[in-house]
Amino acid sequence: MSETQGEKVRSMGEETKSSALDIIRSMLPGMSEAERKIALFVLNEPHKALHYNVVELSRNSSSSSAAVIRFCKRIGVGGYNEFKLWLAKDVFRDEEEKFLPDLDLESRTPAERTIHDVIDYARHSLGDLSRTLDPAMMDLAATKVHEAAMTMLFGIGASGIVSSDFHQKLLRIGIPASYTFDSHAQITAACSLKPTHVAFIVSYSGETESMLEVARQAKARRASVITLTMEGANKLRGYADIPLVVPASERVYRRGAETSRLSQLTVVDILYRLIVSRDVESAIEALERSMEATHRARRPK
Repeated sequence: MSETQGEKVRSMGEETKSSALDIIRSMLPGMSEAERKIALFVLNEPHKALHYNVVELSRNSSSSSAAVIRFCKRIGVGGYNEFKLWLAKDVFRDEEEKFLPDLDLESRTPAERTIHDVIDYARHSLGDLSRTLDPAMMDLAATKVHEAAMTMLFGIGASGIVSSDFHQKLLRIGIPASYTFDSHAQITAACSLKPTHVAFIVSYSGETESMLEVARQAKARRASVITLTMEGANKLRGYADIPLVVPASERVYRRGAETSRLSQLTVVDILYRLIVSRDVESAIEALERSMEATHRARRPK
């Protein structure tokens, strides 16, 4: 295939959203035997192919790494990563960009590379957090939680871990707070909110249906709503009186909420410090009481 032909195929994929699988299928007759093996594997197992690196795709299709590179050139893409992105947009054609799969997932990744990648992701995400956090909103959120008769925390999955962490922190400094991991119980709790309460809702995507129902119930009961979501448009932020935002460091369909969870936990740490600073003496007294009580409970009788 000539360079001009390759550009044409890429243009078709980007502008008219032509199916990558259809184009691969149509080009089968002109492929070499090794390229054909790769094409047939991709056609039969597109979801698996998305998460294979070059070596893994070549092994699973009984071809070679060089053949995979030739295959990419044959179908008119500049490289293997570009091929996977094009294939993902085809396989998940009805989804928004942020819901496409995380294409960095690979099997048998070396420990040295994994250590470097995870630390690098975390460093980048935390470095970007100062861009998305509005100091005025953080200050207002801390004041609302500090003055509320009760702060109800909401979140499921990885976001539930963040909510649970904030719950534990608030209890330690004597701030009335509640949290349960069960999503149905969370919706039930939201139904009992009062105007003097705060609903603190954590959802990275901002699209989780149970959290949207919590927000609807909170607004109906005139509670103050604080949301913690990824940047960009999402439904949950539409309910927020105080929106807190973390960088869109991961797609929603992702490895396991690595950097997003770290960013959210960091926001909780910042809020905790701001709340403590509003009444340091009371916070210290509460911390000392809880520390003494929990350590006494651990001592052998």
